[in-house]
Amino acid sequence: MSMRQASGFTTRARFGAAVLAAAAVVSVSACSSGSNAGGTSGGSVAKVKSGDPITVAIVPKLLGLSVFEANVKGAKQVAPSLKVTVNYTASVQASGPDQANIINGLVKSNNPPNVIAYSANDPTSEVPALMAAKAAGIKVIGFDSDVTATARDYFIQDTGYPEMGKALIDAVVQKFGDSGTIGILSSTKDATIQNAWIDAMQSYIKSSYPKLKVGPIGYGQSNQATSQTQATNLINSNPDLKALIPIDGAAVPGALAAVKAIGKAGKIGVFGIGDPNPNKQYFEDGSLTGLFLWDEVKQGQLIAYVARKVADGTMPAAGGTFTAGDLGSFTVSDDPAPGTIIFSKPLEFTKDNYKQYDF
Repeated sequence: MSMRQASGFTTRARFGAAVLAAAAVVSVSACSSGSNAGGTSGGSVAKVKSGDPITVAIVPKLLGLSVFEANVKGAKQVAPSLKVTVNYTASVQASGPDQANIINGLVKSNNPPNVIAYSANDPTSEVPALMAAKAAGIKVIGFDSDVTATARDYFIQDTGYPEMGKALIDAVVQKFGDSGTIGILSSTKDATIQNAWIDAMQSYIKSSYPKLKVGPIGYGQSNQATSQTQATNLINSNPDLKALIPIDGAAVPGALAAVKAIGKAGKIGVFGIGDPNPNKQYFEDGSLTGLFLWDEVKQGQLIAYVARKVADGTMPAAGGTFTAGDLGSFTVSDDPAPGTIIFSKPLEFTKDNYKQYDF
C-alpha cells in the first residue's frame, strides 16, 4: 500500500547519531498554534486536557512514497480544526530497524509527540520502540501495516484483506480467464499488509479458481528497478503467465517496464495496488490493466481524527462506533486484531475515473 515523489512538505531524513539524537523529525506544521503540546523534556509526555493542542508524528515505512505523502496531505487538511500539529519523518529505505531508530529518537527527544502514527516495515522490529513510546505516555496508532497489537492502541486497516484479494483475482479472471499462472510482486518478505493480501489472494484462488496457479513471489524491496528484475524473472520462468499483480507502489511501474521490455504489454495483464497519479501514463497507453487502492488523502484525515480522539481518551472499545467529521462513522473491531478500524472498501481506478483522485 512506493512510487512517491517527495513533495514540497517533506525533507530527506539522514541517518546518523546526531540526527537520531535530535529525533530525526521533519516538521510539517498543520496548526497555526505555536503550542508546546508535545510534552516535557527528557522523553516524558505531559498529559493534555481534551481539546488541547497536540502533536502527531506520522512515521511511515520510508520517505518518498506517494501514498504516504497523500496521507500527510489529508492529515494536514483537517489538522487545524482539530488543534493538531502534524510532524512527518521516515527513513530513506524500507527498514524496520531504521524505523525503530526514528521512533526511539522521537521518544527520547526534548519535545516528544503526543501521538505516533506508524506504518510498519515488519511486524516485530518496531515493537520495542513503540512499547517504549507507550511507556512514556505517547499514544500509538498504526495505519496501513501493523505490528503486534500490544505495541499500539489502535490500527487503521486500509481495507478488508479478503475484499482486496477477491477484487484483484476477480479482475484477472474477468480479463484473462480462470486458468494459467499469475505472478505476484511484493515489497519485502516481512511486509505485514502485503503478506495479508497474498494470503487472501491464495485463499480465494484455492476456493474459487482451482485451475489458476500462483508462481513464486517476487520481492522488489520497494524499488522500481529491483521490481522490474523480479517481474522479468517471473515472466521468463512461467511461459503460461497470464498476469502480474504488483502489490507495492514501486512494483507497479517495475512490472509494467518488464512487460513492455519484452513486448508483452496487453498480452500479460498488470493488475496492481497503487496510486493513480504516478500511473497516469500507463492508464493512457493501456498497459495498466487494473489498479486498486483506497483514498489515501481521506485515510490521512482519519489518522488525524483518530489521533485526536486517542489523545482525548474518547475512542470507543471494540464494538463501539465513532464519527470522523465528513468521513462518517467507523467501528472499532477485534477482528482481525484488537483495536482495528477498517477504513474503506477497495477502490478501483480506471482510465475513466483516475483523474478524479489527486494522489
